[in-house]
Amino acid sequence: MDKDITIKEAKALRRKDKLEESQELLLSLLQEYPHDPQVLFEVGGSYDVMGLEPEAIPYYERAVQQGLEGVDLQECLVCLGSSYRVVGESQEAVDILEEAIEQFPDNNSSKAFLALAYYSNNQAEDAVRTLFELLLETTNDENILAYADPLDFYKDHLDGNWDE
Repeated sequence: MDKDITIKEAKALRRKDKLEESQELLLSLLQEYPHDPQVLFEVGGSYDVMGLEPEAIPYYERAVQQGLEGVDLQECLVCLGSSYRVVGESQEAVDILEEAIEQFPDNNSSKAFLALAYYSNNQAEDAVRTLFELLLETTNDENILAYADPLDFYKDHLDGNWDE
């Protein structure tokens, strides 16, 4: 079985919403390449797309341990962190997503998922602050940009009250 061709076929099946067929193909590939980080990542992703996050987590972890690199590593860390959040392991999610941001500071998807993890971990202030930072970094909306300075100030002073 050619690894790259099989992964492409599995992804095409996934896009056609043929999730079980995609998963079967990837699990067959896994038998041939049990330690390949890309295969492990794709198997985890397949479980994840099927809503089986508890099954996805060990594959994501193994993909990282086996040396997944680059964009795939960044995506894997986001998926791993998100899966941990979904199964109620909020602190683990925060830790993984903070690691993703440390390794890939320019990728904003990690920041969005970190905000969700913060919220799930009862860190509402960190969640709001992270979302405001992301908004201010990425928006082109003139109406928001007109208030960039005060919003930047308030993101760090969420509980401030100046009614004296």
